[in-house]
Parts: sequence; C-alpha cells; structure tokens
Amino acid sequence: MRIVITGAAGGLGRRVVERAVRAGHEVIAVDLAVPDRAAAVEWRTADLTDLGQVRTALEGAQGLVHLGALTHPRHPEPDVFRTNVDGTHHVLVAAEEHGIEAVCLASSVNAIGGVFSAAARYDQFPVTEEHPTYCEDSYSLSKWILEQESAACARRRPEAAFTALRLHALREDHAHARATMNELHGVSQLWGWTSFDSAAAACLLALHRSTPGHAVCHVVAARTTSETPSVELARRWYPDVPVERALTGCTGFYATDAAKDVLGWDACDEHPALSPAESAG
Repeated sequence: MRIVITGAAGGLGRRVVERAVRAGHEVIAVDLAVPDRAAAVEWRTADLTDLGQVRTALEGAQGLVHLGALTHPRHPEPDVFRTNVDGTHHVLVAAEEHGIEAVCLASSVNAIGGVFSAAARYDQFPVTEEHPTYCEDSYSLSKWILEQESAACARRRPEAAFTALRLHALREDHAHARATMNELHGVSQLWGWTSFDSAAAACLLALHRSTPGHAVCHVVAARTTSETPSVELARRWYPDVPVERALTGCTGFYATDAAKDVLGWDACDEHPALSPAESAG
C-alpha cells in the first residue's frame, strides 16, 4: 500500500514511518519541513492549514495516517484549532478527493476531558469509547471534533474505513512511563500510557480493517503506571465512580475491547512484533 503519513517527523510519526517501511509499504512522509535525519522515503512538505498544500501532499496515496497536530493546549487557542481542527478537515477532504479509502486519525483519551481539565470527571470504570465528553480545553476539544469529522466523512463515504485512535501518554516503555507519571500526577489521566511501538502497530492495523465505517478505539496499555492496585486507586481517588468491571491487579482504567475487535490490537503486548496483518502483502 502507498501510505501518506502526516506529522511524519514527530515522535510517533517517525515510528510509524519506520514500521510501515519494514512492513513493505511505500511511504510518503509529510511534515512542515524535512528533518535532518530523514528516513529514506519520499518526503513532502506541507502546512496542514493550507488545503491546497494538503491536496498536493496526498496525491497518489492509498492509505492515510494523520498524526500532524499540536499536542497540548499550551499553544495559543486559535493555533490549536487552526492546526488540529482545520488540518483534520483538510486531510479528510483531500483523502476523499483522491479516493483514499483507509484512514487512520490520531485522537486522544482527552477527547472526553482528563489531564487538561480543571477536575477530571469520569462516569464509570473502565472508561469506554461511549463515555460522554466533559472536555474543557482547546486541545481536548479539537480531538473530540476530529472524531466527529471522521464520523461525518464515514457517513458520506460508507465504503471507506475511518479509525480514530485514542492514544495516551506516549512513552518508550513501561519504565519510562512510570518514571514520568507518579501516582498524584496520574490521577487526572488514570495512570494510563501507550508505548510508541504499540501505537505504531495500531496505526498500520487500522489501514487493514476488514470492515468499512467509522470506529473509535482506545489504544492504551493494559497495565497502569502505578504499583498500587487499580481497585485501590479507584477507591482512593474516585470513591464515587462506579466500577462496572473488576479492576484486578494493576489493570488499566480504559476499556480496549474495541481495539481488539476492530483492529486485532492487543493492549497486553506493549512491544508487538511486526505482524502479517500490518504488511503490504
């Protein structure tokens, strides 16, 4: 498959480019500028806020992994919306014009609110993809809007597959995640995280879905960053939130059933080997 990857010079983008090449895909890497140590793929520069540039950048692609975005709300709010909301709209419009039928979009668990909220609010544990949104900040709102944009495009293009991946606190590995998120810091984000390896695998799996339509999937590791049992964390920090499914051991607070069912992605495999389901063949 000829895949275009936006945000290809970013932390996750570099991993997806490398994994896609190993899987035998032909890669078009798109970013604002070509990095000094660029992978040996076709690089195209584009500002995602310019629809004309996006149209040119996506020419010839069969699959799209859209990672280009501002990744927190500390940027000026107009910049977040222009980059994230308009950028997503532009890549979806260009994907439709070019007949791209496999689209993967980087969303976030913060589409429902969380780490950037004044006080995180959760209605039940584990958190499912159907949880209502209580987002407050520009970044989280932009990710919720991204999912609505995806759903709208899927309604008018029922033959295509659109997958929004709710990623969370991307880290190299569990040790890195634990080192950067202590118990108090993890309260608002439910001590969750995702390895770069598993996120990159999910991106490629999303391009090989067997069924069309719009899907939202949590791509979050099966275990938390805390040594404290999850049932105790829930009791200590969220005593009024009902627990709908047993939180055994250090199991994560985000349900990942959809990612397993829709993508074949395994939350327990934090560093998945390249699988045939991700390959070009």
